[in-house]
Amino acid sequence: MAEATIAGVVCACRTWHATGRFLQDTAVHHFASLLLIAGIYLAVLASPGPNFFILSQMALDGRARAARCVVLGLTTGSVAWVLLSIAGVATVLARHPQLGTALRVLGAAYLVWYGLKLLRSAWKVPAVNAAPSTALGGQSAWAAYRTGLLTGLTNPKGAAFWTSAFAAIFPDAAPLWFYGATVLLVALMSLGWHLGITLVFGIPALRSGYLRIERAINGLSGAALVLLGLQRMVAR
Repeated sequence: MAEATIAGVVCACRTWHATGRFLQDTAVHHFASLLLIAGIYLAVLASPGPNFFILSQMALDGRARAARCVVLGLTTGSVAWVLLSIAGVATVLARHPQLGTALRVLGAAYLVWYGLKLLRSAWKVPAVNAAPSTALGGQSAWAAYRTGLLTGLTNPKGAAFWTSAFAAIFPDAAPLWFYGATVLLVALMSLGWHLGITLVFGIPALRSGYLRIERAINGLSGAALVLLGLQRMVAR
């Protein structure tokens, strides 16, 4: 009887050890997946795109409050994309490519519209002793937030990442905590990166130099957005 009891205890200990080892390995695997997602998403954030052009122009123009509202909109858009991707939107777009095409064209059209507004502001001759340009300015907090949200949702670079690379690297049968951790990770990275852009380009020394070449920067930013939008329209 004693030997049977000891054998049972030993068996239970081995089972517990194996279970603990399995859980530990699983946690390490999911942590590695989070690091992979963070690394690839950081590369996406760092590559210049419409988010960068819009935020840097607004920060240089001295519209810090509006820029922060745009950052909140961009972060909301990123969170929306990660939730849609987790929900399986990539599979839906793969089965219905016309939806992906519509999304791409919509995003491209928005970029062209935004770029044209910047180009128009670049061609305007400022009045003598006029205040700094407010291209796309005069926005309420809600309007600025909406600008960020639309930019984040229709950004072709972001849409391509969420519906392809992210969907491919997100682990199958992930535990519930991993979903929450991924959403939180994306939100914090998006918020931190975009706020960093507004802080860097809001430095007084940069702003004073910007005011001397404001129209040129608006023109270059507008042209870049228009070209990016047109490129996405004709892309296959």
